Amino acid sequence: PRTCIINGGEYLEDLHLTNDTLWVLSGAVFIGAKDSADNDNAIFIEPGTRIIGIDQSLLGISRGAKIFAEGVPHAPIVMTGVNTASDPDNPGSAGDWGGLTINGKAPINTCPNLGQCTAQGEGESGPYGGDDENDSSGVLRYVRVQFAGILFTDENELNGIAFQGVGRGTVIENVQVHANADDGVEFFGGTVNARNLVLTDIEDDSVDWTQGWRGRIQNVLVMQAGNVEIGADRGIEADNLEADNDAEPRAKPWISNATFIGRSDTTGATFRRGTGVKVTNSIFTGFGNCIDIDSASTFTNAGTPPDQLTGNLTMENTILDCATPFVEEDGDPWTVQSWFEAQSGNQLLDPALDGVFPPMDATYTTGFPIDMEAFDAFFQNYEHIGAFSGAKEAWTHGWTLQDF
Repeated sequence: PRTCIINGGEYLEDLHLTNDTLWVLSGAVFIGAKDSADNDNAIFIEPGTRIIGIDQSLLGISRGAKIFAEGVPHAPIVMTGVNTASDPDNPGSAGDWGGLTINGKAPINTCPNLGQCTAQGEGESGPYGGDDENDSSGVLRYVRVQFAGILFTDENELNGIAFQGVGRGTVIENVQVHANADDGVEFFGGTVNARNLVLTDIEDDSVDWTQGWRGRIQNVLVMQAGNVEIGADRGIEADNLEADNDAEPRAKPWISNATFIGRSDTTGATFRRGTGVKVTNSIFTGFGNCIDIDSASTFTNAGTPPDQLTGNLTMENTILDCATPFVEEDGDPWTVQSWFEAQSGNQLLDPALDGVFPPMDATYTTGFPIDMEAFDAFFQNYEHIGAFSGAKEAWTHGWTLQDF
């Protein structure tokens, strides 16, 4: 009975979305002027608010503008399509609407002039990039984005959430992307950090980055659809920059306490095109292939195992359980297996997950502290491998679609 349609266009004043109204996006809705970097308005969204996107609609946060979507565990904010997950006759499905794009003013590496690079977002989502590593685009807390994503072409698509030049002043905590037609989350440069991410039934890559993203993530659950008729690709697809694999600033996110649950026709993680990364205390299980390293620049950036690694591409305290743990290719300067075995705490082991949680007697739920000389104060120093130490301590309860 209380429904409000927000027509596509640019909104230059603050918007307040309350939880007593069903809000419907009709077209591409931009908070702030899409082509300006000088916006100062915001959208405020109350806990428990439901936002529905129609067809190819999207919610875009322009540079300088902000989103304050602050849900709570018992009343998350839900952005979804017309159909719901629980409707047996018309269930929600990937691609029901466009998704969420956030454009910030943090650095990207698409040009030689550090801090002066900008790029145009895919899906006509506007320009992003700048020189402010600490830029803030607001807060996403206890938010679900579901049944979104549009693939216009292989090089033009809308992800569940696109973080485009987003700075580390932005707060991303307790966010789920479910059943997205393209990538779950993609980081286009920037420095934004995230904590407590859930990515389920994603039909392309669950976590994707490019253009020099240098953020941090702790606590990640990725679970691919069990039905092979539903599309899926990599758990992680990681690039520095396709056009120049050695572009600076080089992509080097830090990832801790992740559980990636895949299936036999996909790959857990592909590190390529010069990317760096630091992975620790994580699990890759169920994939056809676990880890693939591609591109000469990526190998050079990593160094040479066993004793000449640079620290720019690392994996420690990590469990692999795949039909093929390592993708080895002719012409590579060294094997992925030698790189994996040269680093501490790594194991080839069946984690024997009970759903997404470790069994009570799992040997990897204690005794594996994070190397806090390599990681920083953003990370809590858990001693367990994977996203959870046990079901009782799950940070997913109450607000995720599946309520793990």
